[in-house]
Amino acid sequence: MERNKSICLAVFGLILLMLMSGCSGYANLRKTSGDAGEVTIQDLVKNWADYNVHYSGYAVNNPSGIMFDLKKDDKTLTPSDRWVRLDSEAVISEVVSWIDIHDYPWYRAELYKIIGPDGELYGFVYTGWHEIAAKVIDENTLLVYDLPDPPQYYGPNAEIKTP
Repeated sequence: MERNKSICLAVFGLILLMLMSGCSGYANLRKTSGDAGEVTIQDLVKNWADYNVHYSGYAVNNPSGIMFDLKKDDKTLTPSDRWVRLDSEAVISEVVSWIDIHDYPWYRAELYKIIGPDGELYGFVYTGWHEIAAKVIDENTLLVYDLPDPPQYYGPNAEIKTP
């Protein structure tokens, strides 16, 4: 009986350890407050040359989100293969305006800080989704997976499942 209890505790401990280590590999999103002095999406667009900028989506006119990774810090956001790099303020502004078009109660574009498992700021994402999947590559790098499609491509009668 004592042996069974020890085995159960060991298995429980192992499962708990796996869960804790699995959760540590994901980024957290925190809404920017909009307070004076805090970064806005307009600031990011205006200062786009200071960032590595990528969008997720099928085309410039159908983006799911836009991500800004500051070039001059030691934290790096590495986009997955489905993110597309942007190198023009005009195109970045266009992507932001297309993201703004979607206005559903559960999908309104907001600017989020991407916070790594170490509690440090890695960059920003502007999207209507409220979660982002990322994987820790090393102590200063997060691999960011693409975002789900924008809402209009789910069809008028589709059951919407937000991430």
